[in-house]
Amino acid sequence: MTAGHNPQLKAWAERFGLALLLLVLVAVFSFIPVVRDSELRLTDTFFQLAPAPAQHSAVVLVLIDDESLRQYGRWPWSREILGRLISNIADSGAGVIGLDVLLSEPQSASADAALQNALKASGRAVIVGKIGAFPDGPHWVEPLPSFSQAAVAVGHAHAVLDDDGICRRFPPLELTIDGPRWAFAVEVARRVDERRTSKFLRRYGLPLADDAAHVIAAKPILVRIPFRRDAFDTISASTVLQGADLKARLSGRPVLIGFGGTEISDRLNTPLATELPAPGVEVHAQILDGILAGRLLHEVPMGVGALLLAGTCMIVVLVFRRWRGWASVTLIVVLAMTVYAVAFLTFLWASRIVPAGAMLFAVMAGPLLVYSADFALVERSVTRQLLGLRSWLTTQGKDSATHGNGDLSWKLSLLQKLGTELGSLYELHNTLLESTQDLVVIFDEKGNLLLHNQAFAAALAPMPAALTLQQLRTLWIPEADAPLIPARALQEGEVHLSEKLYAVRIVPLPPTRLSPGGGTVLTFTSLQTRVERDRARAEALAFITHELRTPLASIQGFADLMIQAPGSPDCEGAPETILWESKRLLALINSYLDVLRLDAGAKPVKSDVLELHDIARQVFDILRPLAAGANMRLVLESDAAVVMVGDATLISGAVLNLVSNAIKYGKPGTAIEVRCFASADDVVISVRNQGNPIASSDIPHLFDPYYRARDMEPAKPGWGLGLAFVKRIAEKHGGSVQVKSEPSSTTFEIHLPAKSGVDAPSEMMR
Repeated sequence: MTAGHNPQLKAWAERFGLALLLLVLVAVFSFIPVVRDSELRLTDTFFQLAPAPAQHSAVVLVLIDDESLRQYGRWPWSREILGRLISNIADSGAGVIGLDVLLSEPQSASADAALQNALKASGRAVIVGKIGAFPDGPHWVEPLPSFSQAAVAVGHAHAVLDDDGICRRFPPLELTIDGPRWAFAVEVARRVDERRTSKFLRRYGLPLADDAAHVIAAKPILVRIPFRRDAFDTISASTVLQGADLKARLSGRPVLIGFGGTEISDRLNTPLATELPAPGVEVHAQILDGILAGRLLHEVPMGVGALLLAGTCMIVVLVFRRWRGWASVTLIVVLAMTVYAVAFLTFLWASRIVPAGAMLFAVMAGPLLVYSADFALVERSVTRQLLGLRSWLTTQGKDSATHGNGDLSWKLSLLQKLGTELGSLYELHNTLLESTQDLVVIFDEKGNLLLHNQAFAAALAPMPAALTLQQLRTLWIPEADAPLIPARALQEGEVHLSEKLYAVRIVPLPPTRLSPGGGTVLTFTSLQTRVERDRARAEALAFITHELRTPLASIQGFADLMIQAPGSPDCEGAPETILWESKRLLALINSYLDVLRLDAGAKPVKSDVLELHDIARQVFDILRPLAAGANMRLVLESDAAVVMVGDATLISGAVLNLVSNAIKYGKPGTAIEVRCFASADDVVISVRNQGNPIASSDIPHLFDPYYRARDMEPAKPGWGLGLAFVKRIAEKHGGSVQVKSEPSSTTFEIHLPAKSGVDAPSEMMR
C-alpha cells in the first residue's frame, strides 16, 4: 500500500519531510556568525549557573597588582626584584612556580644574572614564550636562552579567542621551530602531578611525550577550558617581596606569577567575565586547576549532536502540527526551557556540551516552517478547488472570463462570485429553517451539534454550550401514551421538552461535506394547541362534575319536595327557588363555557358597550335568594356613568363568581359590598365581604386552577376553578384581578381598561 492510498502513512511522511527540512535549515543557519556566536554565548551561561566544585583549588596566584606597582615602581621592574620574588616563593615551599612574564629582552647583566640565579636555585620554575604579532606576520617571542636554561621548562602562553573575542579553549600543544611546545599550564601541571596530566591529555588524544611523532599538522587541537566560578587564592606580589611568612599558604602548592594591575595586565574575556576581563594568569590557573582536579569538558560527538538535533526537529514538527494559537506560544516556551534544562544537566553531570543553541533555533524556527508548510498546502488546495469551481461556474454560465492561474485577481473575483452565490443560498436556507414553527436540530455522526434554528434554542433556553445528541435525549421525557417507535430508518413519538409536549421525528442525515460520516436530524412539532384543547375539555368536565353540583342538588331537592309533598308549606317558595338556582346555574355554565371556547380559539371576545351598574344588578337578582339564605345583604355602590367595552356574558360570569364566593365565605349577618367606579384609565369592580382573612402565603396562588386556601373549611364545596376563570376573563379583556385581605374583611377587584370615546347607551342619555 503506497502513501497516497494510506492517509496515516502520508501524514507521517509529511512530518518526516518537514523534520528533515528543519534539520537542514538549522544546519545551514548554524554557519552564520550571529547564530554560531549565540550558541557559544548560550554555553557560557552554563559556567555562570554551575555550582562551584566542592574542593577548593590548590592553585595560588601571586599578582603584580596596583599596590605592588605603587611600592616598587612602574613596570618593567628590575629583574632583581623578580628574582627576589621567585626566591621568597621558593623559600615558602611552593611546589611549582610558574612565571607568566615574557623575558625576551635583556636588562643589565647583574639584573639578568640575579633572575637567572633565582630561577636555577628554585629548581621548579616554568617560564613562558608566546606568539607575537609583527608586520610580516606572527612569530614566536622566546625568553632569553639564559632564562630558558635556568628554568625547568618553557611553556607557550598562546591564547585562542573565538570570533566574539572570548577565550573558551586553549591549545595544549603548539609547533615551534624547535619542535612542539606544551602549554604553560600543562608544563606546570606535569611538575605537580604527571599522572593526572598524562590522563588529561590522553582523553584529548595527546600522549604526554617530548617527541613530535604525533604532530602531523600545524593546526593545533583545541581543548575546552573547564572554568570554575569560585575565586583562586590570591596574594599581592608586594606581600611576598616584604618577606611575609607564607609557608602555611604556599607550601606544596603550585604558584603562578602574573600581572593583575589594571594598566599592565594582559586581560582576556572569558565566559565568567562580567565587568572586567580576567588577567591572563587567571586563565592559566583555570587550565591548571582543571588538569589537576581531573575536570574534563568535551563536546558531544558530531553524530550524537546530529541525532539530538534531528530528534528535536521531529518533536517540534509533531507538537506544532497538533497545537495552534496561544497553546503553541506556551509550547515554544516549554520546549525551549526543556532543551536548555537538558543541555545544562548534561553539562553539569556528564561534562558534555550538546548543541543547545541549534536545538533552541529549531524550537524557534519550527513553528514558522510548519505553519508555512500548512499555508502552502492550503494555498495549493484552495487554488485547485477554485479552478474546479471556476470551471463549474463557467459551465453554469456565471463566469465566462478567462484568467491566468498565476494571477491573484481571478481568485479574488471568483471568491466574490462564490460569496454572492453562497450568501444567497445561506439566506434561502436560513429563511426556510427559521420560517418553520418546528424545532430543528442536526447532529453529526459522533452526536456533536452541527446546526439548529432559533426556535430550538428558544425552547431549550438556556441552551448548553456544547450540546450532544446523548445530552438531548436525557433532557426530554417520553410520553407514556406515545413512546418513540422505530420505523425503518426513522423514529417517531411524543416527548416532553422544557415542560412542553412535542411530536418528535428522528431521521438519519446522509453524508455531507459538513459531516462526511452522516448524522441525525431531529424535528420537534409543538402539540401545545392539543394540550390546551385537552386542558379546556378537562376543565369543562371538572366544572360540570363539581362546580355545578350545588345548584343542581338544590333544584333536585326542591323538585323532589314538590312531588312528595305538594301541599306542604315548605313548597310555597320552591318554584321561585328552582327558578333562581336554574338562572344561576345557566349563568355559570354560559360564563365558563365561553371562557373555554375563548381558550380554544372557537369564540372571539365581544365588544359590547356595557353599563357596569346593570351588570351588577343582574347578578344581584340571581344571587339575592342565596344571600338571604345565608342571612347576608347585597349592597351596590355604583356610578351610573361607569361604562366599558367588553363581553357581557363573561363580565357577568366573573362578577357572579366573586359575589358567590363572598356569600359562601362571608360572615352571616353582614353585607356584601359591590362597587363599580372609574380609576385613572381603568374601571374597577370591587367585591368586599366580612369574614376570616386569607393567609398571606395563599394570596399568590388564589387564582391558580384547583388551588384552595389551606385553612378553608372542608364543608365549603368547591374545586378552586372559579377564581381561575375570573382571572382569565379579566386577562381576555386586557385587565387584571387583585385581592386585599384585612383582619376582618377581604376585597377582590377586577381592573378593566376603560375604552375612550365609548358612548353611553340610549337609556343613560334620557
